[in-house]
Amino acid sequence: MTCTSVLPLIMGACALAPGMQFDPHASIDADEPSVLPVVTTITPAIIRQQRESRLQTSGDAYRQLMTAVAPYRIGPADVLSIIVWNHPELVIPNLTYTIGETAGLQPAGPGLSSQAVPGFAVGDDGNIQFPFIGAFRAQGLTTIELQQRLTVALQPYIRSPQLTISVVAYRSKRVFVEGPVALAGVKPITDVPMSLAEVLGEANGVQSGVGDLSQIELLRNGKRFRLNLGEMAAEGVNTAQIMLKDRDVIRIVPQTYNQVFVTGEVGKPTGLPMHDGRLTLSDALASVQGVNPNSGDPAAVYVIRATDDPARPEVFRLNGKSPVAYALAEHFELKPKDVVYVDATGLTRWSRMINQLVPTAIGANAGRGAVN
Repeated sequence: MTCTSVLPLIMGACALAPGMQFDPHASIDADEPSVLPVVTTITPAIIRQQRESRLQTSGDAYRQLMTAVAPYRIGPADVLSIIVWNHPELVIPNLTYTIGETAGLQPAGPGLSSQAVPGFAVGDDGNIQFPFIGAFRAQGLTTIELQQRLTVALQPYIRSPQLTISVVAYRSKRVFVEGPVALAGVKPITDVPMSLAEVLGEANGVQSGVGDLSQIELLRNGKRFRLNLGEMAAEGVNTAQIMLKDRDVIRIVPQTYNQVFVTGEVGKPTGLPMHDGRLTLSDALASVQGVNPNSGDPAAVYVIRATDDPARPEVFRLNGKSPVAYALAEHFELKPKDVVYVDATGLTRWSRMINQLVPTAIGANAGRGAVN
């Protein structure tokens, strides 16, 4: 086999050059060959558009979470202290409940832990059992509302009844804290409204260097809200104004879950953690020793971002041949799970293909000579 006979084989195999490469004219989904990725060139207009969209989206999400403070409403399993003045016989001695961690009850105030106190537990049906009256609806009422209704209900039995009602154990409403915090677990909601700031404070804060302050998830009624504490502070959103509700789940996402992956023709392909939710394209390239000067094409720096449709990712391209382009890269914000890919130059692909095909051709030629 001569060099002339090898050349057509080499020319026909250019498309099979080893290594990863990005072809904007190739479909991602083999079942839909007509669907091509849309490649958007990174320009100042694109950066302004993304910044405005991010601020608008986050602002809308935060505003819908900033609700007015609501009074505590009694729920099943709460324990109530109901005192009818001048009628101590209505406090039944055998209806006592132990308040403390071992009993799963939340004391109503300091100094009440591990104490047995008289009270009326709200049943699963939302009722309490009270002398003279029997079953009486308590669920969904504030203590003031229950006091007013119970006073009216007792009037046929007691002249001018005067009642004092309070919650001595809060067991019906709670929020859950998960992730890298010092004190994760269940946090009961009391008559003192619980805000996001308070629940994070009670959990002793997010573990430094482990939890991501930009990726705090609030799960509520099947919806997921993503909270960025740094962004909220910059926009003047007070976390004390975000009130939590029963069954809310606060999940602090570890930093390792929100990496950006840099691959292709760079000095050191790797995954990079985001810093408080921020990482620019310039930072990412600098962290991996930049574009490989021997093999990388600075005009083909791509950012590939997944969307809800796996066949239609967002693709952004930076032409980094000019140093001025890196000013754009400094303002282009990456998102968690973005893939930054630097394509190889045409010469690099040619060289790699030659390195694979020529030894094969030489071996085939040597074998033919041995047969002859």
